Amino acid sequence: MAEEEKVEQIVRISLYTPLIYVAVMVTAFVIFSVQYKRHRFQKLIQTESLFGHNYTTDLYLTLKDKYYDKSLAKDERPPEKAVKAALLRRAVEAIRRSLKLKENETVFNKLYQDGLIGDDIFKQYELQNKIQQVELNEIVAECQQFSKEWPEKFFPVAQEICFNEALRRRLNSMDARGEKLVEMWSYYVDQTEAK
Repeated sequence: MAEEEKVEQIVRISLYTPLIYVAVMVTAFVIFSVQYKRHRFQKLIQTESLFGHNYTTDLYLTLKDKYYDKSLAKDERPPEKAVKAALLRRAVEAIRRSLKLKENETVFNKLYQDGLIGDDIFKQYELQNKIQQVELNEIVAECQQFSKEWPEKFFPVAQEICFNEALRRRLNSMDARGEKLVEMWSYYVDQTEAK
């Protein structure tokens, strides 16, 4: 009888094999995390604002750049009052947007809890809230560049302007609605008199 002897072979692994494995896994994880962050960043960039483009911010930044540009002649730079007025317009728009977001916060939360709006719209709302907070913080910092005491006086004035504009819009819409009702009423009166 020929017995086959079982020879156990010991597989020898190099010391570098686990190190290579760990290096490959770490590299794969780093590549995945970079791609994932890049993808999330692209989605954030492509997210549209709930309010549309903010032209008052663009106007202020343009005036501010020209105001602080030392290469321009003094008569070509905008006056300080124009820059402050543009900052005031920017603040009014930021306050208006913040008030709208706070006003609709319960509505968005309720709609999201009931499943009537998707995650993308709710994330858009949350992102807009964060953007508005950053915008207000930037405005405070810009105000402090002009004067340290200015933000204390600046925001009540901006809030007053915002409320006055809202009141003016409501009054104008009531006037337009009144004119439509007068036209409709006179049409019905003419129709009944013709019979």
